[in-house]
Amino acid sequence: MRNTRHHVPSNRPERAVAVGRKPLTVPEILELEAALMEVFVTIRELRERSTAARYIKFPPLPSILSESIAIAITPTLFGADWKARYGGSAADVLIENLATRSLLRVEVKATGRHAFQELKEKDLRADVLIWFRFGRRLELGAGEIEVAIIESPGRYVPRQCRLDVRRFEAIAGIREAQKLFRFKSLAAMLAPLATGVRGTPIKLGNVAG
Repeated sequence: MRNTRHHVPSNRPERAVAVGRKPLTVPEILELEAALMEVFVTIRELRERSTAARYIKFPPLPSILSESIAIAITPTLFGADWKARYGGSAADVLIENLATRSLLRVEVKATGRHAFQELKEKDLRADVLIWFRFGRRLELGAGEIEVAIIESPGRYVPRQCRLDVRRFEAIAGIREAQKLFRFKSLAAMLAPLATGVRGTPIKLGNVAG
């Protein structure tokens, strides 16, 4: 990735980017995940009992959940010098290197098992794409969470599209480009020392971290 800074347009001062919007706290993130588990488990059990229940769809994961997680674990994924905040109109999240003042635009996605995700033009223009993959965790009430990080996603996905993880990873160059982390639980992911993580902080191209 080229070593450049991105700035919020001058008519939208950086300090005003996230006015009126705050990420969830760690307890709120965990409470929301527990609530989602109840919903997913209920739908799964209904499907097991009733053939007609197959028409009930699992809900999409709220963006406030995935974005709040991304903000909370930025130092774990990128290194201690990086800090995140909401990006307003510029991106889902902005991450800044406190040492170099480099600012990167981050788009955030989250899916469960077999869930499709739409990659829009804004996602493809981002410096970094973060994709939280919960797998069957919400349905079963337990399981690992995979976090994929892709620099310059537009380099691999030329246009807006809708796809799942399998189709995404079938795109030429994606498997080699994406960095993967695996966490044993959301609580472990959000712990101060990120216990249960398999992976090391991402080094973003030539940007010092």
